[in-house]
Amino acid sequence: MHERRPPRAIVYYDGDCALCNWSVARCLSRGVPPGVRFAPQDGESFERLTAARPDLAELDSMVLQILPAAPAGAASDSPPSGEIKVRSEAVLWLAARLDGPERRIALLSRVVPRAVLDWGYRLLARNRRRVGSRLAECPVPTPEQRRYFLA
Repeated sequence: MHERRPPRAIVYYDGDCALCNWSVARCLSRGVPPGVRFAPQDGESFERLTAARPDLAELDSMVLQILPAAPAGAASDSPPSGEIKVRSEAVLWLAARLDGPERRIALLSRVVPRAVLDWGYRLLARNRRRVGSRLAECPVPTPEQRRYFLA
């Protein structure tokens, strides 16, 4: 299920949400795929993305940006580009690339229609504060894990 050349991707998550932080910690414990980084939606990286894609600013969803291969000599201040995945599509893309049982979750995309998966995602997103309140405190990344985070 892995591509030959791992994609470069950024997972933008709600840094104030316990469920979102738990999900990122779960990804870290399951082996972050090569080239994948995490950035909070209140950080500089997401701000640059939403400057180019304002439609993403008010979206109540995980946002996954698959970055194209950087051409030689490309300016680092150029507008962000790449494929964007949101809601269940973002979760399933990431789940398919993790080690562990989460990989099986990605199989849902083969049997469950996207509209149903997105409905479930929206339901969870609406109730994430309540669900997240039952989780442990937000984990603090180790020095080794910090390399997976962007501002």
